[in-house]
Amino acid sequence: MEAWKAEPRTGRGGQPAYSALAIAAALTLRAVFRLALRQTEGLIASILQLLGLDLPVPDHSTLSRRAEVLEAPRPRAGSTPVHLLVDSTGLRLCGPGE
Repeated sequence: MEAWKAEPRTGRGGQPAYSALAIAAALTLRAVFRLALRQTEGLIASILQLLGLDLPVPDHSTLSRRAEVLEAPRPRAGSTPVHLLVDSTGLRLCGPGE
């Protein structure tokens, strides 16, 4: 639950409410289920409600803004497949054979 909240920013600007992990999880679900940002927001809200977690849900505009600057490994065209695992401990990218 602590991983959902962002670390305090030391530089200028407003404080982010959600961690990169929270944004990456939401955007991963968006990509897997081919959802629009508003649908992704609703899916995350439903999942958190089903799990009984009282966590804030990133809205669609936050997902859009943070997606532009999120540092995530992106496979190159023609490269080996990327295996994505999501379990209760979080998100993990695995290479072939792992």
